[in-house]
Amino acid sequence: MQLIAAAVSLMTLIFVASVVVFFGEPAISFVGGLFGAKQHKTRSKRLTPNQEAIGDESQLYYEVKSSSLPLMSDRVTINTRYMPTLSNGHLGATVYDEAMYMNGLYEGSGGNSHRAKIPALLMGRVNFSSTDIDRRATRKYVFNGRDGYFMETIDCEFAYIEHRMYVHQKYIRLFVSDVFARRKPESMSGGVIKLKYPPLTGTSDDINFDQPREYYSNRQVKGTTKTAEAGASVQSIFMIYMEPVEQISLTGSYWDKNETMVMSVDKSEANARSELDYAQKILSAQGGNYQLFQDHVEAWRKTWSKGSIQVYGDVQLAKVTQFAQYYLLSSVPADSPYLPPQYSEVFYGCGRTGLAKGGAGTDYQGHVFWDNEMYIMPALMPFQPDTVKKMLRYRSAVAKKAADNAKRFGGSGFHFPWESAFSGNDVSPDDCDASHPDCHWKKLFVTTAVSWAIRQYYSITRDRDYMINTDYLGCDITREIARFLADRAMYNPKTARYDIFNMTGPDDWHPNVNNNAFTLAAASLAIHWARYFSCLCQRNDREEVPDEWIQKALYLNLPYDNVKRLHFQHQGFDPAVDRPVKQADTIMLTYPLNWNVSSDIMKNDLEMYETITNDRSPAMTWSWFTIGWKWVNDKNRMNTYFLKSYQDYLIQPFKIWTEYNELSAADQAAGNVNFLPGMGGFVQSLVHGYAGIRIRPDMLEFYNPMPPNGATKMVLNGFKYLGSVLTFTIEEDKTTIFVNSSSAQYQLILKRNVTSAVEESLTEGETVIIDGSSNGFFIYTSVSETCEHPRDYIYMPWGYSPFVNRAPLTSSLMQSLTFSLFLTLSFTR
Repeated sequence: MQLIAAAVSLMTLIFVASVVVFFGEPAISFVGGLFGAKQHKTRSKRLTPNQEAIGDESQLYYEVKSSSLPLMSDRVTINTRYMPTLSNGHLGATVYDEAMYMNGLYEGSGGNSHRAKIPALLMGRVNFSSTDIDRRATRKYVFNGRDGYFMETIDCEFAYIEHRMYVHQKYIRLFVSDVFARRKPESMSGGVIKLKYPPLTGTSDDINFDQPREYYSNRQVKGTTKTAEAGASVQSIFMIYMEPVEQISLTGSYWDKNETMVMSVDKSEANARSELDYAQKILSAQGGNYQLFQDHVEAWRKTWSKGSIQVYGDVQLAKVTQFAQYYLLSSVPADSPYLPPQYSEVFYGCGRTGLAKGGAGTDYQGHVFWDNEMYIMPALMPFQPDTVKKMLRYRSAVAKKAADNAKRFGGSGFHFPWESAFSGNDVSPDDCDASHPDCHWKKLFVTTAVSWAIRQYYSITRDRDYMINTDYLGCDITREIARFLADRAMYNPKTARYDIFNMTGPDDWHPNVNNNAFTLAAASLAIHWARYFSCLCQRNDREEVPDEWIQKALYLNLPYDNVKRLHFQHQGFDPAVDRPVKQADTIMLTYPLNWNVSSDIMKNDLEMYETITNDRSPAMTWSWFTIGWKWVNDKNRMNTYFLKSYQDYLIQPFKIWTEYNELSAADQAAGNVNFLPGMGGFVQSLVHGYAGIRIRPDMLEFYNPMPPNGATKMVLNGFKYLGSVLTFTIEEDKTTIFVNSSSAQYQLILKRNVTSAVEESLTEGETVIIDGSSNGFFIYTSVSETCEHPRDYIYMPWGYSPFVNRAPLTSSLMQSLTFSLFLTLSFTR
């Protein structure tokens, strides 16, 4: 009988698990917390500073549920540093923080430029008139990383309370605070619930506010930033908000109450009013509070339906994957807003810590770095290419400033600043010493990253509008980037190569070096791409990108040891002396650059740099190691670095990514939180590491796709390629492709990487199963571009590349052989 009972229990558990997997969360209920099922409790592997481990009690991959919050050292004050963020690309807020921020709203000039703090007037918190009632109450905290809301539930002696907050995904100017309270049947006298809010004063450090005035039954206030960036003007904002409810009485005949408060923020008074008016119209109807929330949820569900990654078989990894995607997506423009921003209103780039952070002196002040193109865009590219296009528009909008920046120290073309904000001017901190006043300008890799993002975007979309539309200037930007990089390369007769001197690579612990390997490879790719792209733009490609530039791209002096068969980080680099390196640099040739090099060289680079890379490196470094080890078939090291890429950087319970592995107060002082580059690197390690996808100008290459370590399968939903939408279900040595929709313009073809393979058309509604997918496969279109593909290489010694090894000798090559062993016979495609 005991065996039978055990078997029945096991079958019941399996059935319940199956229901969760296949059906997920029950239908949304506004008071769903009243009847929520009890979940198993999990413990965090990370300790928040000054606090015991905080548990996540939910087993749903998209939800966090906790009985406690991260606290400061006094064990009382909430540490908002580790609280979740609520954003939609227009407006962003951190839960329980007194400030919120808006896209493009900056205060200060030069290095003082930072996101302007907007008072979060409705960021209230429930408390009670009696400290005894508060002490005896049970509080739970729920953060939903699928539907984008935070909820505090309170079970006190006289009532059950739910306080939900969200930044609306459809009505993008709205912050909503929603309180529902139900009196308990056994409480005859009831009680009073109080809410406390941040104050609104007449002035602030960032914004001068007029006195609030009435707008119908609401309040309206206008604010103006105090100091503009150079060449720009101060900016105005309008805040229109409902009067904050300070207390809710559940006494006498009142048994339940719902109070919904809304705040609307925009640079346009008309837009701010319009969305608040519409919200009030919704709220005036029966069940309006639920409808307003449901509109928000449906907008998020639509966003997820466009594309996402899901991991099965490991709930903790599934959560990390889900919340990383949520934080990334919530930091960029909402998919289908009710009232879109005016077309002239640009999305001003994705700062390293998202839209909910970036005040003065913290979180990189909301500035845009190369991370925007190298870490964040590629994570979104396969699933949200339309969003990536909006992000690329920022660089187009500030292109004139990039031209000015190039000229500052004698350059030509476009050179994008190390840090930029509203105007596109260089707003990097003024921390260069007198001997190197151009210390930030020397980070040429920033500009190569913009070209790289354009290359990846066009390769996956073939979006002609991006090329020719004057709002994007794609053809001009790629040419002017190539001009700037070619202009920096100087011929060295001793080596018969071209050098770029006095630069700083991604590892800025080694500044002012010559011939940084990553920058040279990225510059070569940018110049080759500009030639190809100018042809696609139907221009005279040899006039747009002269042969002289191509010659430079082919003969850059890439630091490489042909005996040890590895790259040095820069000219004269000594791994015994120049250690440690701060972060990923040379290993980025393998990925994200997909540099054309033999696998043994990839492996030698990885082996050398893993021993000398700072163990406290920023999170994304280990994601690049993860992908690199995948491409050289070292599964054990791939899995090791994959775990390191997130386990050391994740603060529980709300899955907050940190820049460094914060094990001390000093780490907190140095690093920043909600660190999107770390999340972007993690997502890329799933797509380009475990799934093994390389985006080429003419195809998608899949190399030994597999689920991440510990998972049974991984699904890439809504993968966009050349107008078609595909879903890849990846299991061990098996990949299933479902064609959600197919492009009429570009018919896709599948070819398996086996000798007997034939071309297979991918037809809409079709399911293709690839057994033995560890062999790899390719997806491409029969509609080829008429332009010659970019060469994408530097001439190197024999055996350096599996594809580029030889070509006819020329007289110039014969002469240069007497100067350098690095020159090689070249190859004509």
